[in-house]
Amino acid sequence: IFEILRPKAIQKGLLLENFIDESISNFIIGDSVRLNQILMNLIGNAIKFTEQGSVSLKVSICSQTENSMELVFAVRDTGIGIPDDKLENIFESFTQASNSTTREFGGTGLGLTITKKLIQLQEGNIWVESKPNEGSTFFFQLKFLKKESNSAPILSGPEDIAMDLNGIRVLL
Repeated sequence: IFEILRPKAIQKGLLLENFIDESISNFIIGDSVRLNQILMNLIGNAIKFTEQGSVSLKVSICSQTENSMELVFAVRDTGIGIPDDKLENIFESFTQASNSTTREFGGTGLGLTITKKLIQLQEGNIWVESKPNEGSTFFFQLKFLKKESNSAPILSGPEDIAMDLNGIRVLL
């Protein structure tokens, strides 16, 4: 995600940083596709709404058991921030902080709604802390299963389901 978004951050003169707790295992099981979409949306928004300063990602352990680990992700920026009266609606469809935000920065107002749905699909939660003209921090928590490093790889994705597709019409 950082390599994809780094050119835009460099173009704007922003510092792009990440801090990942070293005690987080390299062998955890989760939905990498959804996690990538979430991070792409949140970090992309942070870069979009920050004119100077920095954007950072911090990942740390919130809790863990023998078989699972709950991580908290924090995407922080030094951007325009969100007024208090707009914070509760920021995750609603087609909602942005103001009409001037839409005009200046563009977008449909769906990114945070989609992000929230992706997090909820994984039984996680998301929240935001923000101050106008100081920046925002979007937090989300997700649970991951632990995997031993020497065990066979586990492939994620839909299970193969055998079904007769004769007569089925699909529009792509």
